Amino acid sequence: MDMSENKMSENEIIEYMVDSAQYSSTIRHELLFSIKRRNFLKPSYSKKSQGKLVYLIYPGNYLKFELFASRRQNYAHLSILLIHIDKNGIDSKELVDAKMPYSMIFDIQDDINAPYALKEFLRMIPRYHQTANVDINENYEMAEDAMTMVESIKLYLESKLISQ
Repeated sequence: MDMSENKMSENEIIEYMVDSAQYSSTIRHELLFSIKRRNFLKPSYSKKSQGKLVYLIYPGNYLKFELFASRRQNYAHLSILLIHIDKNGIDSKELVDAKMPYSMIFDIQDDINAPYALKEFLRMIPRYHQTANVDINENYEMAEDAMTMVESIKLYLESKLISQ
């Protein structure tokens, strides 16, 4: 993990940056999900010129949803990481790793069987030359348990890839 982008402050709030940009043929889309709140976190601000979203967060455990997609190469890579942040730094563990054709990310958005959190993540893909607009219903918790949600996403993606 690149610690130059993530800084600890005296009161232990951490500045954590993720990629969020769509260009001519590529998408880089990352969002943090709060395990405690069971919802995506709204970033504190964005650095549109750099294609970054900036979170100011407390130490703890989070999920990081990541998507890299290339239309030109007809390729998409979706992953979900468990991120642990504390005063000693940041550790991550990959929980979901799925490689698929580019078009599949848009098929998932329209699939009524797709897990809600996955559809929400894909719905918030940034528009062309912008950062993601994280608009969530804060009164809606996406899962009873974050790890159960991750497992359902993993199983869904595995079944979707097998059927291809």
